[in-house]
Amino acid sequence: MAQATSFKRTAVTSHVTKEKAETPVTQPSHTKADAMLKKIQEKAYDLYLKRNGAPGSAEQDWAEAEKIVKGGA
Repeated sequence: MAQATSFKRTAVTSHVTKEKAETPVTQPSHTKADAMLKKIQEKAYDLYLKRNGAPGSAEQDWAEAEKIVKGGA
């Protein structure tokens, strides 16, 4: 009787594994988020260059860039 139970578990596991293998795996698209981050990064770098050595920090540049890119400034 133990063999029958073991066989049933294997059959179910095989079925599930086979089903998963046949289901195409798609990755979520992050292109909009990636594009937004790239714009913020570029703007923060512009702000850094415009400071030309004036007091400031990367965090301040990033926060200002987010405001500008997202339309808050």
